[in-house]
Amino acid sequence: MAVATDRRLYVSTDKGLFQARSSGRGYEAQSLAFDRYAPMRWPVVVDCDNPHRLYAGTSKGGMFRSDDAGQVWREINQGIIYKEIWSLAQHPHTGELYVGTGPASVFKSLDRGESWIDSEQFRTMPESIDWTFPPAPHIAHVKGLALCASDPRVVLGAVEEGWLVRSRDSGATWETLKNGTEFDSHYVAIMPDNPAVILATSGNGFYRSVDGGDSFVRCTEGLDRSYFAQPVVHPARPRVVFTAASAVPPPGWRRPEGADAGFFRSEDQGLTWRRLTGGLPAHITAAPRSTAGDPESPDVFIVGMNDGTVWITEDGGESFRRALSGLPPVTAVSVAYA
Repeated sequence: MAVATDRRLYVSTDKGLFQARSSGRGYEAQSLAFDRYAPMRWPVVVDCDNPHRLYAGTSKGGMFRSDDAGQVWREINQGIIYKEIWSLAQHPHTGELYVGTGPASVFKSLDRGESWIDSEQFRTMPESIDWTFPPAPHIAHVKGLALCASDPRVVLGAVEEGWLVRSRDSGATWETLKNGTEFDSHYVAIMPDNPAVILATSGNGFYRSVDGGDSFVRCTEGLDRSYFAQPVVHPARPRVVFTAASAVPPPGWRRPEGADAGFFRSEDQGLTWRRLTGGLPAHITAAPRSTAGDPESPDVFIVGMNDGTVWITEDGGESFRRALSGLPPVTAVSVAYA
């Protein structure tokens, strides 16, 4: 069984990728190979069959792969026509990789990233004419991706901004999910024990579906924030969900009170929530830009912040500690053991 001292954090930031190892007293971070491609916006993905193999997407250089736990990287962009990577997911059983980009498109690999297949129909959905993003030049992107563990054909995506999207044929064709969802979609998660239950976060609330995405309802009980990061679910304890959110969207983070963030836990798959406060400042001015779990422990929840700090709990949210600080603004965190 893996222990906490074997845990490695891969931290994506506005200025490249960092690896942090547990030293027993805390975590010590070192820069890896992507400074020249900064920023990175999505967690590093650890291969489902080989913990030394890593996949990373950059904002300018596309996709990269390492086969030695991050020491040496090589470009893997054959077939990817847009190199601004926003999201990345691997199916836990088939090993298929999916990448979401800006402009909003999806690409799939069947050979560990050596080549990619363009999901061309994605860009021709009727709703694509409405896709946008607030900063000029207003080009939307696929901010989040989720794969169904029990059915590899099912893929969900979150277009910022442009609703949720779904494929039921491994990415060949796509449809838009607009019944009860937000136009400003952020992230999506499929419950590992019940794929009919889907959780979605947005710039204006947390949403839940019990019919595979055909319809969504907003979850409000216990949630007093609105601008959400990812929902985190562990397969060993699928009823428990963690998330984090800011009170206001990014323009408001510059206020004296900052993002006014909160960390939350649900024990009923997202229906109701409670605020987590143990070990945290009474007022969190930084914004949570990424959340992550630990493949070896359902009690671990990690939050990366825009002030360069990373918070971690190892007891299900009862108490948090600052694992890292002094980094560039954190955009994503992932966990590996090797």
